[in-house]
Amino acid sequence: MGFNRFRLYVLLRVVILFLTVATFVYLIFFDQKYVTTVVTGFLIIFEVFELFNYIESTNKKLRRFFDAIKYNDFNMGFTHDNKLGRTFRELNMAFKDVIDAILAERQKREEFFQQLNVVVENIGTGIISIDSNGRVGLINKAALRMLGLENLRNVADLNIKSPALAEILENMEKTQRAIFKNKNGQELAILETLYKLGNESYRLFAFQDIKAELQAKELEAWQNLTKVLRHEIMNSIAPISSLTSTLNQVLEEDLEKENGHHILSDESLDDLTEGLSTISGRSQGLIDFVNAYRDYTNLPTPSKTKADLKELLKTTINLVKSEFEDTGVSLQYVEPKTTIKLDIDTQLIEMVLINLIKNAREATENASNPSVKIELTKLNETVFIKITDNGMGITEEARDKIFMPFFSTKKRGSGIGLSLSSQIMQMHNGEILLDSTLGKGSTFSLVFYG
Repeated sequence: MGFNRFRLYVLLRVVILFLTVATFVYLIFFDQKYVTTVVTGFLIIFEVFELFNYIESTNKKLRRFFDAIKYNDFNMGFTHDNKLGRTFRELNMAFKDVIDAILAERQKREEFFQQLNVVVENIGTGIISIDSNGRVGLINKAALRMLGLENLRNVADLNIKSPALAEILENMEKTQRAIFKNKNGQELAILETLYKLGNESYRLFAFQDIKAELQAKELEAWQNLTKVLRHEIMNSIAPISSLTSTLNQVLEEDLEKENGHHILSDESLDDLTEGLSTISGRSQGLIDFVNAYRDYTNLPTPSKTKADLKELLKTTINLVKSEFEDTGVSLQYVEPKTTIKLDIDTQLIEMVLINLIKNAREATENASNPSVKIELTKLNETVFIKITDNGMGITEEARDKIFMPFFSTKKRGSGIGLSLSSQIMQMHNGEILLDSTLGKGSTFSLVFYG
């Protein structure tokens, strides 16, 4: 058919309207029946209104479609007027496809939200989300269990329920990491993440029980320490025991008694003297080892004062400058333009710097054009002191153990320098990071977190 139903119905309405208008004109000029004329006039108005209403059905359909989207009302149908022809049928099908796509996407989002909600509620990590007004938008079962709470609607409630935790969360912006011990004795690591949804900012806190991890690390540390102690003690005791047995044998075989006096040959006397000297040396080595252990376990509490790191580095460099000149190692210091001050124990940090700078110089022993570079930088609230050498680098195996007490890559090293340095940095809310490549050198970074 050349016309679909919609066009046919419009054409019929136009024809009827034309005939009605013609009748109206005839009644006015020829028949002059006023009542019939008035009725015909109202009929024309009705037909015009009905024609416009019929033609504008597409606009009404669009309005209903957009209202359905606006108010999330997808129950209304758009297929009841398919009898109006192919044009309306295609429009109705397009509307239906759009609504079906919206419903499918909405269902996917709802399923994803439910899945995410199940995951959040059942993971072992506690999660709390707090908006800028202190309202708790999200808190899972793990967080309530770890903190010993039944519910939490506002972070201000923690001032009553757990003042210590409230203080930690309030000061988290400075560190982004903290440790909290709950009523059950659990060690909880607290991590903070900031995020934004729309115009609202949120703080997301994650609580993780690290007691088991700490116990495992503690056990591992004790095992490693026991191995080192056993190794050092056996290295000293075994030769002493062996030499003592040898010396006893010398006395039994070579010592002679004549005229009430004991006589020993010069050769046997030399053996005794050498053996006793060796025993004395090994004994002194064992004493030095015990003293080193005592120094490691009895590190004094830092006495912190506000110090200028630029000046501290200059002072430290002046202390080691002569050693670099004597060994022909180049020493370069890159300082920032601005002053950097921190609350530190200057004597302890100076000891760390001297130890790392000395190690860097010794690491360049076999390097061509040996050099050590010291760089002081600051990024946001974090301060870095980097000490870089162009030595042979550190093997991967040694990197894993280099901060372990009494482990040393040097033949005559005590193995406590880096361990003490790491312990001192932890006391200053910092750490030592190592970046090393075999054949290219190493960089030890002192990191002070704001």
